[in-house]
Formats: sequence, structure tokens, C-alpha cells
Amino acid sequence: MKNLFEIRTKKKMSQVNLSVKIGVAQETISAYESGRSYPSADTLLKLCDIFNVSADYLLDKTNISTPVDHLLVDNLNAKELEIIALYRELTVDNKSDLTKKEHELFELFRTLSDEKKERAIGLMIGLNE
Repeated sequence: MKNLFEIRTKKKMSQVNLSVKIGVAQETISAYESGRSYPSADTLLKLCDIFNVSADYLLDKTNISTPVDHLLVDNLNAKELEIIALYRELTVDNKSDLTKKEHELFELFRTLSDEKKERAIGLMIGLNE
């Protein structure tokens, strides 16, 4: 569970601190991070809640940390909905014209906070002028 190690250290949380939060020994956290052991379903859900990430991310099945419920339409702001509406208006041919980098940019944009999204949009407008 390399992603567990990465997100724990990114959040400046020690193994001991995390172990106390989820009710396991520090050695257990070490075993999770090194791949010697895997958490139970209950413990995995606790880890997901603590770090606000998906189980797939913690289990190193994806590099996208955003939980699925954060990607649902109900959780999108007006700018995000506008972007999706514009994307849906594209023809199939135009959609395939998007490069891999453009798709990556779109996915990255969705992970930003509202404030950072506004800044990113402003930057893009400025670059386009």
C-alpha cells in the first residue's frame, strides 16, 4: 500500500498517530505500507475516511485518490457543470480529438478546490488573451 505511505507522509502524520486513530499497532501500519499485510474492510474504510480517499487508491489499484461520491454530478459546482455540458455537446469525432494531456487536464481540474478552479480558469483566460 504505497499510496497509504504517500498520503500519510504528505499529511505529516506518523505511523503511531495513525495507528491510534484506527485502533491498531504501529507495526500494523508498517505492515500495510510495506505490503506484508492488508487491512480488514472496516479498517480500510476508516483509513479512507481519515484521508478522504478511495479504497482503490489506498490499495494501489489507481492513482486517482478522489472518492467516487466526490465525482457525482450532485457535488459539482456551476463551472464544472458548464464544462461537462460543453463536453457533451461535442460530436464523437471532436471528443476523440482531445489529446491524452487534455483528458488529464480535465481530470486534474475536477480534483481542485473551488478556489483553485476559479484561479485555474482565470489563468486559462489570461493565457488565451
